[in-house]
Amino acid sequence: MDFNQYNWQDKIILIADDDLLSRKYFAKALQSTEVKLAFVKNGKEAFDYCCDHPHLDLVLMDIKMPVKDGIITTLAIKKKCPEIPIIIQTAYAFDYDKANAMASGADGFITKPIHREELFQLLDTFLS
Repeated sequence: MDFNQYNWQDKIILIADDDLLSRKYFAKALQSTEVKLAFVKNGKEAFDYCCDHPHLDLVLMDIKMPVKDGIITTLAIKKKCPEIPIIIQTAYAFDYDKANAMASGADGFITKPIHREELFQLLDTFLS
């Protein structure tokens, strides 16, 4: 896959994840796309960021975070800003995890470890 075919320089993605290695992975993986990235470490920060930036293009939301988890945060964001696409990302790959994520209003679901090709294909459905 040619990752250089993706140019999202006019897009902003919020990465909501308390894990430093995950945040670094997304920054490195998406660098070639020129997308603008913002980072938060918990659900409260994610909710506040979405409220302050309603023209945000997408949120990559981890399920397990401090303060507010990703499911509760997704529900809150979708109530306030339903037009912002949210992709739940998690290390929990059970069917009920995906069902809970989608029931919260998430627009997509991806499991860790995240493979770059799968990530790009999923992001492309919302950013292109």
